[in-house]
Amino acid sequence: MALTIEESALIAAPPAAVWRLLADPTTWRLWWRACLEAETKDRKTLRDGSELVLVLKPSWLTLRFRPRVEVAQPERALIWVGTGGGVTGRHAFYLEAVPNGTRVRQREDFTGWGVPLLGLLGMTSATRRMFRDNLRGLKQLAERSV
Repeated sequence: MALTIEESALIAAPPAAVWRLLADPTTWRLWWRACLEAETKDRKTLRDGSELVLVLKPSWLTLRFRPRVEVAQPERALIWVGTGGGVTGRHAFYLEAVPNGTRVRQREDFTGWGVPLLGLLGMTSATRRMFRDNLRGLKQLAERSV
C-alpha cells in the first residue's frame, strides 16, 4: 500500500535563506511546531548520509525515529527516509527559485503494510495539517531573516 501527502508554499526569501533553516535541524523547533526534538547524530548540519534524531508530535501520537538523509543538495532538495511500525516514509523538501523568492514543496511518500493504519489513527489528516503548519512557520522565519 502507498500514500503520498504533499503541500507547497511560496516564500518571499531566496533559496539560500530557506536552505539555512532546513540544513540546520536545531532551527526546526523554531518553525516546525510539531517538532519536539531534531538533531543530527553527529550534531553537524545535514549532508548526504546524516542520521537524524527526530521526535515529532503531529497529533495525539508522539513519534520517535532515526531517519537517514538520502539527499542534502543545498538550495535544491532535502530528502530523508525512516522506517517504523510497518511503514517506510520518504520525506522531502524541494526548493525552486522563482522570481519573488522560493517555492517549497514538502512531500511524504509512505509505503508498507502499516500504511492503512495511518488513516485509522488519524495520521493522514494530522500529517497534512502539520505540513501546512511547517510551511507557514518556515515562510515566516525565512522572510524575517532577509
